[in-house]
Amino acid sequence: MNILVYCDEELGVAGGGSRQVVEFVRSLAARGHGVRVVAPKPRAGTEKAISLGDAHPVWVWVLRLPVLRPLLYLLASAVALCLAMWREKPEIILWFDSPGQIAPLWCARVMRCPYVLFVNGLPEEELTGLWGWAPIRGLVQQALRVSAQQAQAVVSVCREVPQWMQREWGVEPARCRVIRNGVDPLACVPRDKAEARRCLGLSPDRPYIGFVGGFFPWHGLDTLVEAMALVRLEHPDATLLLVGDGQTKPALEALVRRQGLEEAVSFVGRVPFDDVSWWIGASDLCVVLHRPVRFYPGDSMKLWEYLACARPVVATAGEGYGDLVEALGAGVSVKADDVRGLAKALCGLIQNPAAASKMGQSGRHAVLGAHTWDARAVELERVLGMGSVEPLHERVCA
Repeated sequence: MNILVYCDEELGVAGGGSRQVVEFVRSLAARGHGVRVVAPKPRAGTEKAISLGDAHPVWVWVLRLPVLRPLLYLLASAVALCLAMWREKPEIILWFDSPGQIAPLWCARVMRCPYVLFVNGLPEEELTGLWGWAPIRGLVQQALRVSAQQAQAVVSVCREVPQWMQREWGVEPARCRVIRNGVDPLACVPRDKAEARRCLGLSPDRPYIGFVGGFFPWHGLDTLVEAMALVRLEHPDATLLLVGDGQTKPALEALVRRQGLEEAVSFVGRVPFDDVSWWIGASDLCVVLHRPVRFYPGDSMKLWEYLACARPVVATAGEGYGDLVEALGAGVSVKADDVRGLAKALCGLIQNPAAASKMGQSGRHAVLGAHTWDARAVELERVLGMGSVEPLHERVCA
């Protein structure tokens, strides 16, 4: 199939959105599809972080100015997309939605080409600052409504988003699909703990608890920091590795100082994606928490990376998080914002390394069996061709 992919993600910058685009593109190209990608031209120095396999990029120059950047990319990408469609004659557009970026809607109408729309968030929940101003947010929401109603299919990593579109916008259930995030098991591989710690300059003996990802309100990292105070009562040398960065970092650093946990919490910062498996491998266990600040839970990419790296996971109870790791035998779940319950779960795995190791192996086995990006690409192929696949409402009610 000849596929044209459109996105507004900075593909050279580490993040869940960019990783999703890159991995789907690589997997579809590896499966023999002709794939061309329309995306922002990478910033200087980030090109090496982008590996699109056999897919071919169409880089769109964009001036990265506050407020103006989305408008400039909208116009520039519309021109680039139409030219690519005229040259390549794609059978379908795979559109990874960003708020307000409706170039594929325009071009699909002009060139009479169907599109599949990926939506992992809604403007009402995602837009902030000037773009969160009610009139602008309303226009963006209206554009998304039209785009969803005219799409061949709407895909999301969680069922709540397409269900909302069915209920509020009348999008037919038969055109709604859920495709979870996945993982590349060749990039996220189990590392020898001793070797990982030696390479990263960490102590060989102390317990390490790992978190890798963005620092956002819905990740509940303040609960994790508070739990560390209790963990240290039983394991005085236990250390939390916070690998990443984000908007809640200043508040977390202040919390660490108030709790007197400067020696217990290490802010590692952002690391290249190739180093992620080493930091996970250096950890005895890893944590993924979810706080419901939005009505949709999303799908944590870090969870799949932890599992692929064969580390046991402590996750917030709920669909796609704690329920998943317990069903896979790959970890334990805790109630949201339960500091004592979280500390107990962390100490339990630290004190039982044999059980923790068994959970890690179960997670790796589950990933290899059904949760790789190649497996997700197979699901997406069915959506692109609208082959035999269960509608969303049938799966939810099953």
